[in-house]
Amino acid sequence: MRATADAGTAPHDLPSVSETAFKTAMRALASTVCVITSRHSGEANGMTATAVSSVAADPPTVLVAVNRDNRSHALIRDGACFALNILCSDQHELALQFATRALQPFATVAFSEGVTGCPLIDGCGTVLECALTSSFDVATHTIFIGRVVASRGSGGSPLLYWDGQFGTVR
Repeated sequence: MRATADAGTAPHDLPSVSETAFKTAMRALASTVCVITSRHSGEANGMTATAVSSVAADPPTVLVAVNRDNRSHALIRDGACFALNILCSDQHELALQFATRALQPFATVAFSEGVTGCPLIDGCGTVLECALTSSFDVATHTIFIGRVVASRGSGGSPLLYWDGQFGTVR
């Protein structure tokens, strides 16, 4: 049975589902796997993420959601830029590597430096470099909005994440 608000209850006063129920439901979403890279004051980092979305085409704008406990958070905030490295279907090892929070995440990864100074991972299907335009906090995360200032791409089949597994569409 579904709980509904009575005439005197505002929707924002309704209780949230449990964390477990939320995570179970979110496993039903298939998402493209990205590595968000950032750099500030000589320090670079990368983090695997699926919480990425386009926002607008004019101007080209995307958003990423980053946990405030992640080392990338301060680099994006203070460096005012980030890059979305959209992984190809054969790059699941990169997704796993950048999910580990290694102290030197680029030690064994081929990359170049983009116009923003952020690392751009070689071999990705698409890369979008972004200048930070705004941000706002929501619960444990910050949503960073970035204007796309450069892009490159070869296409390729993207790496997907669904129900705890990597996959592809082709």
